[in-house]
Amino acid sequence: MTQNATSNASRPPKEIWVLCKVPREEIFFMRYNLEAYEGVGIPTTLPGREGLVKVITTEEQRKELEEILNSFADEISLEIIEWGSDG
Repeated sequence: MTQNATSNASRPPKEIWVLCKVPREEIFFMRYNLEAYEGVGIPTTLPGREGLVKVITTEEQRKELEEILNSFADEISLEIIEWGSDG
């Protein structure tokens, strides 16, 4: 194994987030159901009346989280506003 491959293997997964807009009365549905998918994402409801939920995940989990959020959009009014990272 090369030195570069070794250092990549020991690196923690890159943390990313997605910001979603959800009607306030449906935030519980989103958070409760997302938490059932253990390890996929950590939802945080942001202060204010806009119904914003930030979900923290890893780059490796992005595709699975995106599929889950899209399936929620069939049940509730959920809009993905943006994806990002803090680093």
